Amino acid sequence: MADDTVMEDVSRPIFDGLVFTINPIPSLTVNYIETLSQDILQNGGELVSFDEENGRVKNLADITHIVSTTSDFPDYNAALDQFKHVVRPVWIEQCLQKKRLMNPRNFSPDPALFMSDVVICCCPDIPEGDQEAIIGGVLALGGQNSNAMSKMVTHLVAMTLDNDKCALAINKRLRCQIVLPHWFDDCLKLGRKIPEGPYTLPDPEIMAKDPGPVAPGKTSREIRNATTPLPADIPTPLSSPSTKQTRSVQAFKDKSIMLSDDLKIGSRIKGTLEELVRNGGGKMTDDVEDADIYICHYRSGPNYVKASQAGKDVGNLSWLYHLITHNAWTSPMRRMLHYPIPLGGIPGFNKYKISLSNYTGEARVYLENLVKATGAEFTKTFRQDNTHLITAHMGSEKCEAAKEWNIHVVNHLWLEESYSRCALQTLSDPRYTHFPRRTNLGEILGQTQIDRAAVEKNFFKREEKPQQLKEKKSEKEIAKSNALSSAVPRPSSDPAERGTPLATKKGRRARSDLNMQTPAATRNSDGKENGTSPTTGSRSAKARAISKLHDQASDIAKFQNEMKRPGGVVHGGRRDKNAEVTEKTSSKSFGRESTGSKRSFDEMDVDKDEDNATEEEEAEEALKKSKKAKKEKKQPIQYRMLLSKDERWATDQKKEATDKNKLREIGLSIIEDPGRANMLCAPKIVRTRKFVAALAAAPTIVGTSFLDFALKNHKLPPPEKHPLIDRGFEKQHGFRLDESLERARQNKKRLLKDWVIFCTEAVSGGWETFKDITEANGGSCQLWKGRTSLTVSRRKIATPEDQEVSQNLEEDEGDVVYLISEPKKAEFILWKKFREMAHINNMVPRIVRSEWLLFVAMAQYVHWDEKWELSEEIVETETEK
Repeated sequence: MADDTVMEDVSRPIFDGLVFTINPIPSLTVNYIETLSQDILQNGGELVSFDEENGRVKNLADITHIVSTTSDFPDYNAALDQFKHVVRPVWIEQCLQKKRLMNPRNFSPDPALFMSDVVICCCPDIPEGDQEAIIGGVLALGGQNSNAMSKMVTHLVAMTLDNDKCALAINKRLRCQIVLPHWFDDCLKLGRKIPEGPYTLPDPEIMAKDPGPVAPGKTSREIRNATTPLPADIPTPLSSPSTKQTRSVQAFKDKSIMLSDDLKIGSRIKGTLEELVRNGGGKMTDDVEDADIYICHYRSGPNYVKASQAGKDVGNLSWLYHLITHNAWTSPMRRMLHYPIPLGGIPGFNKYKISLSNYTGEARVYLENLVKATGAEFTKTFRQDNTHLITAHMGSEKCEAAKEWNIHVVNHLWLEESYSRCALQTLSDPRYTHFPRRTNLGEILGQTQIDRAAVEKNFFKREEKPQQLKEKKSEKEIAKSNALSSAVPRPSSDPAERGTPLATKKGRRARSDLNMQTPAATRNSDGKENGTSPTTGSRSAKARAISKLHDQASDIAKFQNEMKRPGGVVHGGRRDKNAEVTEKTSSKSFGRESTGSKRSFDEMDVDKDEDNATEEEEAEEALKKSKKAKKEKKQPIQYRMLLSKDERWATDQKKEATDKNKLREIGLSIIEDPGRANMLCAPKIVRTRKFVAALAAAPTIVGTSFLDFALKNHKLPPPEKHPLIDRGFEKQHGFRLDESLERARQNKKRLLKDWVIFCTEAVSGGWETFKDITEANGGSCQLWKGRTSLTVSRRKIATPEDQEVSQNLEEDEGDVVYLISEPKKAEFILWKKFREMAHINNMVPRIVRSEWLLFVAMAQYVHWDEKWELSEEIVETETEK
């Protein structure tokens, strides 16, 4: 586990050399601020007063630490850009208690570190491996761990109350939550801190067999006064006891505010706003250059671009009204609908029709306006032509209907993060389709902030100044040098010992007419400048690159030292808020990080007496060896193999991992997705979901002896020497596998294109299995629950490009609609409803056994046999027998 402390000289005061300022937000009492101030001063720190009148940090460049319970203050991003630590007040207390400087990152108010106020303690009944995973995840997200139960613990992790730590917490009435480990799992899957209630012992709701409907969620504080970009009326400041008294807003003190013409507000409202600004000590302006705050509705226009590029506060009318209501500054990017909306919406959303479920009140208004801001169509009623359903949990009729109609069901994070990042987010991200049991996600609504970097990139890209271009170029050179560093001899970490990295030969002229940015010229022992000729070919180019690399070694070393600083070089600022969470919590459950070896430029050593030509050859040879070693170790993927019914690794996961690595080295990758497989391996022909779905892609099919040979000989054998032959199966089911593969190549996964096949929930094997098989062949499968309002139409005639498929569709009757079911009397009511639906749509209903679809998918042509048909009479006859 990574150490969470910073080594200090014990003979010096804890805060010696540190300069603090305290952000006096309303949540901190005057007495508490005085206590913090005394603790800082008595332990060697300096204290700079906060500019309360203007709400700004004084002399930011001289300050090392800002104490604040929130990241929502004007200088937060500037502080991060200057590598200043922003910590919560508890950091001061912890440093004094531990008598050393704690890692400030674990006490950051950054909302991305959503576990920053969590201190966990694990009970003995949690397995050791799970404890490490939970602790690693919490630490990665800003939280802390305590091995012993104490008053500082906020969350005690346990499976039951039958242990000493739980008994101590209960008997001492400690203010901590006793939760199941499932809570951490769901928090990390969503990237948000969700309510602990359903996970709290002794009676966690998530373990109840029949807990009933999910309770309505509390309105999220994050969306209050931020549900619409165009509020109706000017609010009254909370500090004003009466609307009759003169209203003033201190947030406007010494500020110049400009209102954009695209707000389209009337003269009455504009006059009231001007009065509020003047009473608050500010002024109105019509010149964007003179403005401190620019208010507009859309992210467009020259004034918006100028104000944004100049770093001014840019918000919409809703944000302005929020300042008036609360009389305190807040970032316009803190809440989604406080920032101007994109003109034309987010690319890709204009083709979507989105509806909501399980959101009420302000939450529903907020999401409705957010959908409209993306450019999508919002529908109050949920219909079959909707493309997405956004829901707070899965307990509603709309969610059931969405499953039947194959409509995407997502949580609000998909919508918020697409809007935040100015780009449509993929639905394959499991965070957007995760719905924790017994949790109403409406309670975490509005926690997503506008992505500064994405907005800048898409709406007001800054013009890079010459100095910025120079720095950017230098960063690129550093990146290139990192790639070469493993192959280049390394200079000593001591600059005095390093000498001249590459001594160039005498007599070469320095080329002075190069326009590119170059490092300082190197000098020989005789003091003469020299360079490299541009006409000496690739060898000289490599020499120049290596020379630049060595010249920049000291800067690179400083950069890497900054990277080791707690929080990193880019802690906070314009980074992706979720990227840090994803990087640290992926791969190993709750975020255990790998500990790969890293080599820095401080470790480099160079033989100063070698000629640069010799050095070039060594570097070139090292690069060749490195590439050759990588090539020999891992071959390009030749086959992506799907395994079905091969049980060789069923009880030995370690052997499975070892064998798969060996196979990957010789060009064979074992995958689980039938749609991507180009090789199918099985001991015999089987009717599993994987095997049947994979046939649509016409893969190379081999027996398990192919895998045996590859593992034994560490090379891939010819597939034709290991065929899968199962004549008994082929004879029993009436098709030949080789012929099926030929038809699959003709069909190109389009055998069931434009087909809609229905399936009941009780079907053997699960309806999801038949859904996957149908979709693998280009069709659509819907869960049938008796909704007669569904729309089904006759299948289209094959187009010229589908002519190869049409020969396998000769028995398709076009107007027949299929329902896959089981021969059970309990299914009769669904059959009746299905016939009604088919009649309404002028289609012929056909209720069939699952054998019909299995044959069609495995034989790769549409065929009908009466033995597959189901009816009430057939079921009753079979029951009597």
